[in-house]
Amino acid sequence: MCNKRILWQKKTTKNTKSTLKKIECSGIKMNKHIIAVDPGASGGICVYANNTVVEAFPCQNTVNEMAESIKTTINNFSVNKSNIIAVIENVHAFPTDGRSSAFKFGRNFGMWLGIFASNKLNVVQVNPYTWMKSFGDMPKIKQERKKYLKELAKSLFPNARVTLKTADAILIAKYYNDLEELD
Repeated sequence: MCNKRILWQKKTTKNTKSTLKKIECSGIKMNKHIIAVDPGASGGICVYANNTVVEAFPCQNTVNEMAESIKTTINNFSVNKSNIIAVIENVHAFPTDGRSSAFKFGRNFGMWLGIFASNKLNVVQVNPYTWMKSFGDMPKIKQERKKYLKELAKSLFPNARVTLKTADAILIAKYYNDLEELD
């Protein structure tokens, strides 16, 4: 592995178009590269390496922006794709969801799987109950649980940009990383 890595962060301009700002980091030896995705419309993406959050940002609005973010992430890691694992929350609709929202939810999940497949990434699907259980007891009410997860992610990664949109992706990445370290 080389000593220099180009990593990236998302920067939002005044007209809300996403741009990528490259950050050069030297001296970082990265063994494991994880791209974790909470695929909901208000979900997020976490780029995780060396037991830390490299970057976390909200999911993009269009499939082209989604695909471009993954492509840029892969290119900026400067490693073989076989060393990158895409971990996605294996979501499902609830009986209380409306038909339209359930369809959109499934469509978004499918788009992520397609983007990962087209980039020839190894994909691991993680059930929400499984990864959340690894962090202990959670509040039952969704809004309270989301706030709890955000605070948990902030406490584990105080230097990361943790929001309600990115907290799940950050914790999914940590869950998978910790699981792999046990093996």
